[in-house]
Amino acid sequence: MKPTEQTLIVGINSIREALLASKRHCSRLIIEQGKTPPRIQAVIKLAREKQILIETLPRVEFQKKFNKHVHQSIAGYFSAIPTLELESLIATAFQSTSLPTLVILDGIQDPQNLGAIIRSAEILGIQGLILPKHGTPALNETVAKCSSGAIEHLPITWVTNLTHCVEQLKEAGFWVAGVVPDGEIPCYQYQFDTPLALVIGGEEKGIRPLLKKSCDVTLTIPMKGQLQSLNAASASAVVFYENLRQKSLRNTAKE
Repeated sequence: MKPTEQTLIVGINSIREALLASKRHCSRLIIEQGKTPPRIQAVIKLAREKQILIETLPRVEFQKKFNKHVHQSIAGYFSAIPTLELESLIATAFQSTSLPTLVILDGIQDPQNLGAIIRSAEILGIQGLILPKHGTPALNETVAKCSSGAIEHLPITWVTNLTHCVEQLKEAGFWVAGVVPDGEIPCYQYQFDTPLALVIGGEEKGIRPLLKKSCDVTLTIPMKGQLQSLNAASASAVVFYENLRQKSLRNTAKE
């Protein structure tokens, strides 16, 4: 990436986490004049400690520049989020735990959904995220804002072919489980006791047939409401939690 290329990040939490993670360079922060509540003051202090340029813009000028974003009166320009090669992601996952869980997203096109999934994944103990290069939103300010800064901490990789990616994961010792409405096993009955890659499909088409065929097993989320469906972000959070719950219980039993 060229040094002149920059990514906009807006929002207090998103900028704070980007600064704390120190994974990417911040060229400058921009603050709306007269808007310095304690939370923004804390971010400014952190930026000054890192010797980052801080600019203040009059309200009208700031709003004109950033009115398309939910900015909370603060914006910053950062280098792009760094990503890993698949091999490095796998190695990093196994360094974290002997039973890592990775997530593969297939057909997630809404940046807000992507950000929400990243937030749930980071909070609920997922070791990394795998995204297809084609058909996935860029990791932009919307994704960063909706992840509430989690994007700064969750390892991410881009791949060209998800089916080939699944083959590599299986060779590395991962089981692959697709989350689909007509899955074979309710997620709470599945034993999350192996290295695992969870495949989450888009809301309209779900997991593509060839990729679904590559899964070792398919999981479903039991439902009782009239709609009988969850969006991708909500479904992800349910399965991520069950994965974490089982592993936490297993670790407690060992102690």
